[in-house]
Amino acid sequence: MLKLGQSLKNMKQNFLVVHLRSREFADAVEKGDDVSTWTEEKEESICGKAISKDVAGISSKSKMIGDTEDKDPLRESESFDSRQQFLNYCQGNHFQFDQLRRAKHTTMMILYHLHNPAVPKILQHCGACYREITHGIRYHCRNCSNFDLCQDCYNPVITGAWAQRDPRFAHDKTHTFQPIDMEEKGNSKLSNEERARNLNEHLKLLVHATTCKIIGKNRCKVHSCHSMKQLIHHLKTCTVAHKNTCTVCTRVLSLLSMHAKQCNVRGRCSVLFCDRIRERNKRLLQPQQLMDDRRREAQNQLHRAYGQNETLGI
Repeated sequence: MLKLGQSLKNMKQNFLVVHLRSREFADAVEKGDDVSTWTEEKEESICGKAISKDVAGISSKSKMIGDTEDKDPLRESESFDSRQQFLNYCQGNHFQFDQLRRAKHTTMMILYHLHNPAVPKILQHCGACYREITHGIRYHCRNCSNFDLCQDCYNPVITGAWAQRDPRFAHDKTHTFQPIDMEEKGNSKLSNEERARNLNEHLKLLVHATTCKIIGKNRCKVHSCHSMKQLIHHLKTCTVAHKNTCTVCTRVLSLLSMHAKQCNVRGRCSVLFCDRIRERNKRLLQPQQLMDDRRREAQNQLHRAYGQNETLGI
């Protein structure tokens, strides 16, 4: 514990310390027992040591505690599937955590994109005035990898009027630009939300059709259940050697992949190919996890060396 304390001493500002209640209290809440009589003295007798009110967070008065079930719905976002995708997301939006004010702004923007998945995650910046292009016409250079101009800066830059005063605004006159209407892109928000809603309905229908036992003439009362069963049957009996060449198989496999990505069933899942797809995704994530482990180990070694040098007075 002394060695662990020395290792954590130099990193103590990076940790959040949370004082939890006893395991017996959590079990009582999960069972639905009345915990209104749980007081500070009872926690002390269970833990076998004195607990201050500030640490235990328990009032001597009776207090009703709710259940521990998380009622917030799960939110899926491709930007947080892996460390590399989150890094690309932060780099594209210039999000940083090196200062407190930057960390607050980054956290606020991340929460905004989580609650508004239809909003574009990366906004283009004007190459002349460096402002975000959110409305009007955006002019994208066909020759440069990442260069855009807003509607106000387009004419002065391509004509060279601003380049005569400042060489920063000079751009190759042989390059061509593609105008993109940002208003039309903004109007697609409703269609994106509708598409996400339809996708969720299809995923629910897939799970239902897999577990539905009604066959024959007595069709299920759920709309489109019989059609989904026919698609699954086609996937099982399709004679095409490569499934990606069959349009129907491609669509069903895409839907199965989306289900496997969100599936949180422990053990075997009843949906077709779900277990195999989850196992494949796990194998694909292993190189990234090994890279993260090596990075953490290198960071820990650096902190250990710094702590030893500080102990020795070097």
